[in-house]
Amino acid sequence: MKYHDHLSIQELWALILLGLDVLHDAVQSSGQILSATDHTTLSGSLAALREEGPIGPGASNHIGQAANILEAAVCRETLGHQNVFDGTHDPELGAVGQVKSAPILSSSGAELESLLRHFRQLLAMRELLTARVDSELQLARLKAF
Repeated sequence: MKYHDHLSIQELWALILLGLDVLHDAVQSSGQILSATDHTTLSGSLAALREEGPIGPGASNHIGQAANILEAAVCRETLGHQNVFDGTHDPELGAVGQVKSAPILSSSGAELESLLRHFRQLLAMRELLTARVDSELQLARLKAF
């Protein structure tokens, strides 16, 4: 996220729109990993986010729909779970970290997980954009006094 901190509002906005285009294209070329209804709804939500803008009036609704579809699809493609160690080995203390449960995904699930990761990255960028736009508006109001 450090990279995005140095972008202007216009550059960040353009990067989000480009990311939405890339994600939309990936969904279109993903084949049969989603049901026809989910595919149509997800494509429509991504297209609407692109058209109306990432902080437009209907953005929250479209984001919710897209997230629900992708998360549910990944859950359906989860074959099980396995424990994995998340940490490091310290020469003095030994293993430092924790064991986490990680999903075992089908090949379609891995593709869906990639789409979901990309979508979440766009959401993080959107949050940064929203904060910047809000700060600009608040500063403008302060200057008006």
